[in-house]
Amino acid sequence: MENNKRLREYYEKSGTLMKLSIIGGVLSLIGMVVVIVLGISTWSKYGAWAGSDIFALIVVPFAVATLYSIAAAIYGNMAKSAYMEEEEKANLEKRKENISAFNVNEDVRFTAGRAFRNFKKYGPYVIAALGMILIAAILFSFSRMWGGRQTGVTPIPVDAMYTVVVSLVFMLFSLLFGAFFIGQSKEPVYRWLRPVGAWMIAAFVVAALAMIGGLYYYYKIPQPNQIFTRIVYISYIVLGCELAFNFISEFYRPRSLEMPRPVFESRILALFTEPGGVARNIANMLDYQFGFKVSGTWVYGFLERALFPLLIAWFVIIWLFTCIAEVGPNQVGFRMRFGEVTNKTQPLTSGIYFKLPYPFGKILTYSTDEIHQIFIGASMITEDGKQTRPDTVVWGKVHYGSEVKYLVASPTDDKSSAPVSQLTSSIPVQYRIKLDQLYDFAFRNEDAAAFLKDIGEQVAAKYFASVSIFDIMSGGRTQAARDLHKMIQNEADRLELGIEIVRVNIHDAHPPEGIAPEFQKVLSAMEEKETEIYKAKAYANRVLPESLSEQARLISEATSYAFYTKTVAQAESARFERQLGAYRILPQYFMLRSYLEMLEQNIQDVRKYILSSSLEYEVYEFNFERKSQLDLIDTDLDQLMR
Repeated sequence: MENNKRLREYYEKSGTLMKLSIIGGVLSLIGMVVVIVLGISTWSKYGAWAGSDIFALIVVPFAVATLYSIAAAIYGNMAKSAYMEEEEKANLEKRKENISAFNVNEDVRFTAGRAFRNFKKYGPYVIAALGMILIAAILFSFSRMWGGRQTGVTPIPVDAMYTVVVSLVFMLFSLLFGAFFIGQSKEPVYRWLRPVGAWMIAAFVVAALAMIGGLYYYYKIPQPNQIFTRIVYISYIVLGCELAFNFISEFYRPRSLEMPRPVFESRILALFTEPGGVARNIANMLDYQFGFKVSGTWVYGFLERALFPLLIAWFVIIWLFTCIAEVGPNQVGFRMRFGEVTNKTQPLTSGIYFKLPYPFGKILTYSTDEIHQIFIGASMITEDGKQTRPDTVVWGKVHYGSEVKYLVASPTDDKSSAPVSQLTSSIPVQYRIKLDQLYDFAFRNEDAAAFLKDIGEQVAAKYFASVSIFDIMSGGRTQAARDLHKMIQNEADRLELGIEIVRVNIHDAHPPEGIAPEFQKVLSAMEEKETEIYKAKAYANRVLPESLSEQARLISEATSYAFYTKTVAQAESARFERQLGAYRILPQYFMLRSYLEMLEQNIQDVRKYILSSSLEYEVYEFNFERKSQLDLIDTDLDQLMR
């Protein structure tokens, strides 16, 4: 009678095990499908909605939990059939039916027990192998998917707060059912539920990391999400290797009287998921280190009992501290309650404020004095995620992450080509938030900075199409910056962005990479043309004054010569007339005077000899070799010295 009661109890518990396993499998399958749709699928309209690799990795524990739930359901069903068979055998033994004809234990009708024993013997190995294959396949798929991305490209959530909330739901879901299955596994009949609960607790941990990564995403910090992804990915590899190690070592493990641990159950996860596993491990370590049973003291007992309540209290206190928020110096803020702004017209000034605890309330802060900057026409982020700001811009090279090509007017005399060209430019726009339009900036536009960049690109494209490329690349750049400043500000005011443009600069303006060499040739030809023009002007400026000067000199000399010749001729004519008058009056006297003047003026340096005309027959000898008067040079100084 007692044996039948025990078999009936095992029969009912096996049925309960099967039902719980089915429930766990359905829940794990639902969780896996939701993660695939929200975090992995690319064909769904919600494709990569979560935008988080760590969130996508939650699919692994749910997939393994689904596999183990199916195994546990099969185990429960076969155990139920086996216990029913044992009960029937017991009833047959009791009634002694056909006992002389055949042995009850050898009845061919009773095969459930044999099948159950074979399943317990070989089933765990098959399940462990399937678990290894499943983990390896999923991790390989993730590796292929991540490897196909462009360098430096990381997923971005549609809304980081949505990802945080969904991850929190998965945390609560996994923790609740994981703890339930682990608690049920205390019963020997429900032993196969423990791996299911362990992998659900693993899903809880991964979801917690996804929630933390989402919070970092919310504050524009993507690096922790990438770090968590690597840690979890490596942890899955370790757990898969552990399954392989258990699969091999189980063949050589000595059998004991203890209830065997299923080969597919993770010892690593058991350290944190078995009831009292962590506490028991810590207690054993303390007992070993101190040499006496520390775990038996009242202090350890108190800590073991109070640890979980203390952790809950600690989390509650930390959560309550989210009721306090600060609006920093030079900042203003909006108080939000259940997603609604309570102070639209009067922003909060600097100070400490109270609000509802997160996520029911929060205070958004903004700085209206801080100068922000965006770049139009160029992206400062390269493909590998690095930020670049070149000191020198050289034509023919890409200096930024990406560059926009604008159409600009290009004056030309060639009627066969279009009067347009292409231009790339880096235009930094500095702006700040208007205090009187802070609500427009914060809530009327999802991303005012990105919207301003789009406006700037549109305005720049329209403006550049109306000006000459040579003006933008030379002296007209300053005026172009002023015009862009005015046009962008007008458009931002029209769309109520709540932004004040402080300054617009044009850092560089040059032809794009592909056409820069050809454009350089055109500019070189134009420069050569200008050079020749300036050379001609310089030659003209040099030769023309010289010609004018030579002309003036010649004219001056001719005028002087004409004046001299005319004046001298007039004077000679007047002198001749006076001489003629004097000659007519006293011819002999005039001739004598003229002769004497000739001797005095014309031959004054010639030696003259005066002879009397009355001595007709006198002979005179002249020695023209001897001077009549000695000079100082002709004196013989030696003779004088004697």
